[in-house]
Amino acid sequence: MSKTSTISWNPRLTAALNASRKLPPMMHAYFVQVRELLATNPAPAELHAIRLATKRVRYTLELFRPCYGRGLNSRLATLQRLQQLLGEVNDCAATERLIESLVPASPTHARAQSFLRRRASAKATALRREWHGAFDAPGREQWWLHYLASGARQRKPRL
Repeated sequence: MSKTSTISWNPRLTAALNASRKLPPMMHAYFVQVRELLATNPAPAELHAIRLATKRVRYTLELFRPCYGRGLNSRLATLQRLQQLLGEVNDCAATERLIESLVPASPTHARAQSFLRRRASAKATALRREWHGAFDAPGREQWWLHYLASGARQRKPRL
């Protein structure tokens, strides 16, 4: 999954109008990227690309809270849940790599590695369940896209 390209804004439009035009395609691309990667049934360590994409999308959307209001909060919470699960998977994979590099091979080392692999696998399964059962359930992408396209509020300029 490659880094998303920079979004070009129209300086003649308000932030809300730019957001309503540019954020839906960004969100659609996120859905496509994550679906494609999950379809390959990646190992837990390979889910890091989804973690980075999720962070990018979430932090970009957070910049536009003033344009969308409270409705965006429930959507951001779903991204936070994915990000939490992805972080837990990544923590297991990173700890496993650290142990591999620092601890000499031993029965304790093998047990720790086995535990971390099982935990990473369980967290990856939880992530897939969250993605398929909640985040990307039928109609959810449209829930996102419709909101991002029409939910941006125009603020009247202060005089």
